[in-house]
Amino acid sequence: MKKAIHIFCILTLLATLQGCVVKGGDYPPYGENSTWALCNHLWEGIYTEADGSLVNHQIIFYTDGRGEESLLYDYYGEVWEERYEFYWQWSNSLQNSLTLSYPGGGILYMDQVYLDYDLFSCLLNGTYVNFRGQ
Repeated sequence: MKKAIHIFCILTLLATLQGCVVKGGDYPPYGENSTWALCNHLWEGIYTEADGSLVNHQIIFYTDGRGEESLLYDYYGEVWEERYEFYWQWSNSLQNSLTLSYPGGGILYMDQVYLDYDLFSCLLNGTYVNFRGQ
């Protein structure tokens, strides 16, 4: 049953989220390599939080500074999903830190950002997370 819920949620997310469209073909426009790499995938990471919750975190970044995410939690058999929209920007000129601002007033920082083709890793709330591009 849990597998069916996970598969349903993933398929729903994939069906509702659109990929990032980057103008200028398949190559980074005007040297914006980091933005192009970030916006070229739907990112999925699976990690465990401090309370023992297993999290399937899917996130997508759009070139216009918007983003969407889905977090599917499994806390010892109790499963639920949370969805959010946010605005994102690079936090520094090195493009190794992201700031996500949520309409409700929350802010999330992704530090030590590393991007390589289909790998996006960062320090998220004290946890080092690897996301794979879909």
